[in-house]
Amino acid sequence: MKIATWNVGECAGLTCNLDDQETVTTVSQDYLNEVISKINQNSFDIVCFQEYPVYIDGEEKLSHQITTQTNLKHYYAYDTYDSYLFHGGRGGVAIFSKYALQNVESTMFYNPDMTKTSSTGEVYHSFNKGIIKAEVETGGKTYTIITGHAMAFAPFDKTEFDFPESYRPLEQLISQNSTKNLIVLGDFNTESIFELMPDIRHLVKDIVKNPTTKNYYENRGEVQMDYILINKNIEVLNTYKIDNFSDHYIIGADLT
Repeated sequence: MKIATWNVGECAGLTCNLDDQETVTTVSQDYLNEVISKINQNSFDIVCFQEYPVYIDGEEKLSHQITTQTNLKHYYAYDTYDSYLFHGGRGGVAIFSKYALQNVESTMFYNPDMTKTSSTGEVYHSFNKGIIKAEVETGGKTYTIITGHAMAFAPFDKTEFDFPESYRPLEQLISQNSTKNLIVLGDFNTESIFELMPDIRHLVKDIVKNPTTKNYYENRGEVQMDYILINKNIEVLNTYKIDNFSDHYIIGADLT
């Protein structure tokens, strides 16, 4: 099974900066096309997206392209916030799969409603961030996939340790499914995943353990924000990261 997690930055080609946030009127078709080409070039079976542009100009443009131009015909997209990078869009998380998605559930990270006033006087509130759980069957076995995008605290001059309770819904979901063939992947906006979710420390292991972003706030450079966590039922054949238009690398793995 070839899986990947990819924060596509809403395909806007911009980085969140609430002090002086740039915006665009819509996303670039070139970026949408690159999503398609990366999926096809790497023959992914499952891709989980964060900052996914669910609605672009009122339409599910990218979802339509993926399901018609790649082998990932099954998907679930969970839009939880108004886009802050391009006008009139809705963003969230999504899972696209070669295999049928079963028993899909969605929930959200706890949102402490952080606020920040930008240099232009615009007041931003922390964005609702989603979590998806789904099951897929292949090779006579059922796999549980959990994916999500945790709160981004740095833009609000906070850290994840100011609100560790934000991670409780994800921690509980992992704990409840720890005996299954479990794969957890996403952008969890922390370098200290097991400190924030101590209950999962002995249930899953991180198979990435490398920087996954090209830059980050506070001049921290390349850091690990994206994870692939697996339990003892899953074996790793290979891991890799792939450059693209986003400020996050595509983080992939071949699992069995």
